[in-house]
Amino acid sequence: MALDHRLRTSNYLAARQGLLHFGLASKAFLEPALDVLWRTLSSVDPLLSVLPETTIVEGKKMLVKQILPRSWDRLRFYTCRVQIFDQRILSEEEESSIHSSVYARLGQMPPIFPALKEFHPTTSIFTSNSLMFFLSRSLSAASLPAFLPHTEEGSDFGPSLALLAWKAPKIQNLYLESDSRYSGFAASMLCFPDLKNLRIVRLSHYDSDFIDGVASLQNLSYLNLSLPDNASFDISGITGGFFCMKILRISGPPGELHKILKLISTPTLDELRLTCNLHSVWEKNRTGMPDLTRCLDRFSSLTVLEISCLSEIDLNIFDAQFLWLLFSPILRLPLLRKLTYELPLFLTDQRAAEMAVAWPDIETLTLTSETWGEGIPPIESLRHFAEHCLRLKSLEFPVRVNFVDIRPSSPPPPTLFMHPLRSFRCILYDEVKNPATVALHLYQIFPGLRWADGSGSGWPEVQSTLNAFRFLSEQNRQILR
Repeated sequence: MALDHRLRTSNYLAARQGLLHFGLASKAFLEPALDVLWRTLSSVDPLLSVLPETTIVEGKKMLVKQILPRSWDRLRFYTCRVQIFDQRILSEEEESSIHSSVYARLGQMPPIFPALKEFHPTTSIFTSNSLMFFLSRSLSAASLPAFLPHTEEGSDFGPSLALLAWKAPKIQNLYLESDSRYSGFAASMLCFPDLKNLRIVRLSHYDSDFIDGVASLQNLSYLNLSLPDNASFDISGITGGFFCMKILRISGPPGELHKILKLISTPTLDELRLTCNLHSVWEKNRTGMPDLTRCLDRFSSLTVLEISCLSEIDLNIFDAQFLWLLFSPILRLPLLRKLTYELPLFLTDQRAAEMAVAWPDIETLTLTSETWGEGIPPIESLRHFAEHCLRLKSLEFPVRVNFVDIRPSSPPPPTLFMHPLRSFRCILYDEVKNPATVALHLYQIFPGLRWADGSGSGWPEVQSTLNAFRFLSEQNRQILR
């Protein structure tokens, strides 16, 4: 278990030492111990430690001598156990201690790791043209590149992707990250018939066949895609795609997000996370946002929906109806179990009731949107969720916690059953002036509530009072028994 932690903690080192001792003490335990010790590597340094031909020149480990056949045999004894080569946890000092020529020398025994399943390289393997020595047909997950902070201008990782497709066509998980281009992207994607999970971030250049290449993947079920602000795709020649898409996480301009959503078949999508790159001037987004949200009701199978934005929006009361127009298509998704909505929203008690009726299976509801003025429902509006959302466990919702009258309003009648809601957070920054009354309202509506919090002051007192109510209720139940 300690070896599964990627960070090199004291527990990690102690676990390796313990496995070594077990292996030395028992022949029966030797093979399993070696399999675990060599399962994951972040550097080729352990390989050099078993080669007598390794020398150090100017602080860098090198292979300048001829490697003898018995040394190759010893090396294969260990390399056949390596399943994960992950350099994402490699420090710069560790990487700089290995001379780049080492990879080519080790490549005389292709592939270096014949049973490799996961491959996440850094710059040293790309710059030394040693990528092909690490690729094996057993690979099921790879990153290109895992970490490349200083990409040369005009660099192209298309040939590396094509090489990966040629050497490891059975890959199921692929992660592409680089501020550069991938030429021939669509052609390379056709060589990954088993690809299920694809994550693409930080790409600054997209060829015209990019979307066509992604949409053509027959078994793709997970896609994480980050589009730059200047992205523009022509999908007129694409008739269909994304045949098995289950999870889609995508960010970019609203207009481009809408184009991609139009290509997805309706019965398959289960989880959708949209991050809109909105301009500071809201008027520029009025044309793209309605089309984007209006198409959401096509995905009636959605159980998880998250909508967020990367920039703040300056709005006023006159945008209230327009904001509700953006939100209302979500009410036509009856299977939702989790909803996170970060765009501004003008709410009322009636709209809170519509939400509660629309999602009977909702378990997590998070509305962290901005509200103002009369667009804040009263705390009694929470009763709609208690009546209609019988599986709700976590709720973040704006409610008015300060009462207009001098005397606090009477609490609602107690709920007759133990509602499963355990956590409530009020997203408003208002001060709670009467914590005991707010706690009583919450307790009467959600008698099983354990945590109550808010952005304004006074919520610790609400939590303390809620704890007292719950303690007294448990005492009364014990007395009745």
